[in-house]
Amino acid sequence: MKHRIHLKKSLLFVMMITLGLTHHMCSFAQKQLTIDAVPVATMNSALLESSGIAVTQPNRIWSHNDSGNPNKIICIDSSGNVLRTLTISNAENNDWEDMALDPSGKLYICDGGNNNNDRRNLKILILPNPDEVEGNAVDAEIIHYTFEDQTAFPPPQSNRNFDVEAIVWKYGYIYLFTKNRSTPQNGWCKLYRLPAVAGQYTAALMDSINLGLNDAAARVTSADINQQTGELALLTATRIISFTDYVGDRFFSANRREYFFSTGQGQIEALQFFDKRKLYMTEEGSSGSPGKLYRINLDVVIGLDQQDESALIEVYPNPSFGHFQVKIARTGSFEANIYAQDGSYVRSLMISNGAPLDLLDLPAGNYFLTTYINDKQLLKQLMKR
Repeated sequence: MKHRIHLKKSLLFVMMITLGLTHHMCSFAQKQLTIDAVPVATMNSALLESSGIAVTQPNRIWSHNDSGNPNKIICIDSSGNVLRTLTISNAENNDWEDMALDPSGKLYICDGGNNNNDRRNLKILILPNPDEVEGNAVDAEIIHYTFEDQTAFPPPQSNRNFDVEAIVWKYGYIYLFTKNRSTPQNGWCKLYRLPAVAGQYTAALMDSINLGLNDAAARVTSADINQQTGELALLTATRIISFTDYVGDRFFSANRREYFFSTGQGQIEALQFFDKRKLYMTEEGSSGSPGKLYRINLDVVIGLDQQDESALIEVYPNPSFGHFQVKIARTGSFEANIYAQDGSYVRSLMISNGAPLDLLDLPAGNYFLTTYINDKQLLKQLMKR
């Protein structure tokens, strides 16, 4: 049975892409993927404003507080007990906001908190593996950086997107993800890159992605990358955004899934993988009381069978050089439309289970396939290399 896409709905879809709202439609994530953040401990009072974590060994979680707090990192276990404290002798805590580890155990601390977008002393601190440091103090090597596209300190309210509270290490580089403080919120998270060695650098702007037009959706507060699987996770107030199967460091051209929290937390500020698809997450405290340490399993999704309407259709391989295959969990043929990333109409076609989808004649870029199945409008992003 054919399901015709009505012109009015197609035009509405074009308008929504043009307005930058497609993330709501593309992911269907709020309906599809819901996860529990399970509290496992109350943070120690020494970590009242935990804003970064790094898991160096099973049951050894390093963390730090954010701006205005001592220049210390603190190791706790999964019950919140303090195991050790290290002072970073040659660095102040201007606004420490995240941690990252490389495979050798080196620890990187992001001193890139920049609420007003006016800082000129942005840094990444580099520490040796903290578990191997003798004594209670250590000196840091320092990466000093500026942004290649920042010319005003602060910039206009509409372009305040130079606060970095999320970093990861990959391929010998530090990747920085911005926390967008623009007013009105425009939704863009920018990705920058720095060499992971001490020195003075200009952070290179690599890419950007729109995460939504409100602060809870758009503001990234932490990031981590699983060095074994390559999965990248970004944290916002409402969800974890996962990127997999990317090429090189083209993280935002990857397969993207969004995992929404089943319940609200406090001000969640930090996360890191400690297993293949398991993460720890911390929140800042409030009213003098510490926040919680949470455990998250991305493989345990609530109500997926009932909620995952987009699982009716899959397109693979994705990305592709132009040859895609369509998998539909229904019999029959379905009318579909292809749109460019800017919302412009490309073509209409019929799709069915097992049928090829050929975009060889189109230039490389992101496209969208939309169709109706079971009276539900479904949307798939297609990435052509």
